[in-house]
Amino acid sequence: MQLNEKSKRILNVILHEKQMTLDTLTMMLPYSRRTVEYELERIQEWLVDQGLSNMTIDGTKITLTVTEVLIDQVERAELVWSDEERELVIAIYGMTRDEFLSSFHFQHLLGVSKYTAQESLNAVKRKAAKFGIDFSYTRKDGYRFNGHFQTITLYLYRAIEELLDKSTFSQILDLCFEDWQDDFVKRILQIEQFESLKQFQFVESHRERMAYFIMIGSRLAPSAYVQDEKTWVVDQVEQSVRKHFEDIPQLWDTLIMLIQSGQKVSEEMDETVQRKLASTMAQVIERFEVLSCTRVIEREALCEKLVLHAKATIKRVHTEVLPPEELKRYVMKEHRVLNVIVNRSLDPMREQIQAVIPESEIMYFTLHFAAHLHQQGQRLDEKMKAIVVCPSGISVSHMLDHILKNQFPDFVFLPPISQRDVLEFAPLVDLIFTTVPLPLKVQQQAHVTLVPTLPTRLEQLALKRQIHQRFIANGSFARMGVNDILEVVKKYATIHQESQLRKELNHLLKDDFTKDEWKGGQPMLNQLVTEKEIQLQHHVSNWQESIRLAAEPLLNNGSIEARYIETMIENVIEHGPYIVLMPHIAIPHARPEDGVNQLGMSVMKLNEPVLFPGDKPVRAFFVLAAIDQTTHLKALAQLTELLGNEQDLTLVLEAGTVDEIMKVLDRYSEEEK
Repeated sequence: MQLNEKSKRILNVILHEKQMTLDTLTMMLPYSRRTVEYELERIQEWLVDQGLSNMTIDGTKITLTVTEVLIDQVERAELVWSDEERELVIAIYGMTRDEFLSSFHFQHLLGVSKYTAQESLNAVKRKAAKFGIDFSYTRKDGYRFNGHFQTITLYLYRAIEELLDKSTFSQILDLCFEDWQDDFVKRILQIEQFESLKQFQFVESHRERMAYFIMIGSRLAPSAYVQDEKTWVVDQVEQSVRKHFEDIPQLWDTLIMLIQSGQKVSEEMDETVQRKLASTMAQVIERFEVLSCTRVIEREALCEKLVLHAKATIKRVHTEVLPPEELKRYVMKEHRVLNVIVNRSLDPMREQIQAVIPESEIMYFTLHFAAHLHQQGQRLDEKMKAIVVCPSGISVSHMLDHILKNQFPDFVFLPPISQRDVLEFAPLVDLIFTTVPLPLKVQQQAHVTLVPTLPTRLEQLALKRQIHQRFIANGSFARMGVNDILEVVKKYATIHQESQLRKELNHLLKDDFTKDEWKGGQPMLNQLVTEKEIQLQHHVSNWQESIRLAAEPLLNNGSIEARYIETMIENVIEHGPYIVLMPHIAIPHARPEDGVNQLGMSVMKLNEPVLFPGDKPVRAFFVLAAIDQTTHLKALAQLTELLGNEQDLTLVLEAGTVDEIMKVLDRYSEEEK
């Protein structure tokens, strides 16, 4: 029996305290009660194996007799590395080595089997790819990280943040470097001298992270990475940074961002600024919850991160020093829909700073939300990965890439590649679209689909059916769209009233499938809301009745149960009118487990407003019944854009017929081009 990181961390706390309760131990550590109980059993077994006095657990009271022998054994105890620890070792060791590295090197370094080492290598590949970095093996160079140097440095900083959350961080660094402690002390002094010159102090945790970043970043192997001839920050590096960090010019651009965004002790003491910004970020989180219909867990932790980033954002906005384009490039591939929602959620911050928030800054806020949702188990960015292989030139490959993205909007497409690079990228994707036959070894690593160089509309339809059959519907055919049908009709007939035909076909197709088919996909706004789900009413007696009446179409078509309606009302009573997104607009919703049978949305417009608690008037209701955390996001993003257009929102509020509202919804229900 060996200790792992969790059990050793728990044991060290018990050694320090000598006596405590299970509740106190759970409160002190970032683990669930069940995890703590399981690890206590592991500790008991380890103590017995080592011939040491075992712990006594009387009810919830934990007692351990501490001896010098016990302390020595714990310090010398070999660890069973967790998946996250192995991946950190591979990332840090691999980024700082120029020599040839094979899977055997990592197998020996970690003391694990060949299979376990390969699993960890593959996990690092996937994480690096999400950051826009390639981590792959070649016979010539072994395992290498490939990407822009600035992106590599940001990837390193994120790895350091993960590293310092581990109680085993010093053992991980021992595996990667010799005598790193002296270098770390030197870097701390270097930062302190800079602080003295600038007459401020970083908070201790940020100073520590910067020191580790400089220590490890100075050991990066630049020859392995793509470097720009002139980075964004060369002309903006002030003399103090040049002087105090003259030995690491390759880290200047990222270092300046860390200096600007790092929390200072003086800033931490400014309670007025802190309170105001914390209040604004709390509003941002509330707005995000309403817009995404997602409940954020551990709001305080996310709010704290957003406050720190908001300080840096404000400073950059007003000094016009913006983050480099390279650091944000993967956001639009991995979090496009999330970015739309976060953008709208930042309105309270825009009101506070009275300035436009640059697109790049919005994407950084998106990364914070994405990371937090990922930690709480809501993986909004998990989609199939695809890539296009086309040897016919850059223009043609990008045209084909554009066509396929339109056909498969729920896939994440990596940038198109040439045939000679396909072996390098095949392990990173699920599906390869190619215009030329590929070797068998490529087909063993990913699904390969042969496509025409520039497929016609009919060929696109056939491809859509083929992919849907293989990967999405488990053998069922893909549903045809109105455009697909019109394309065929135009080949053999003349259409005199195309708009009317399009409308009737649209209604026909909507009635021809059930909303359960959306599970796993993301329907558009006008696919969720049809004429049957829209109501026009003159007035209601109170806000409770308004929610019941607005949700009635969903109750009638079986999308929700009656208890879902009552839960929506109870939520407003308990939490206040958080569903009132803006004047006259409310989006009532509850959790899927509160009585949702299938995905749905209904709309109700009142001529006379009804007052919600806090004297908030509402005239338009968009009731959402979500089945999970992701399926409704595309429709919700389209609704968000509609609500942001004052002219179209007025058309909805002043509509005299259901058809008038439907026309507005249709305009916002187009696939992204």
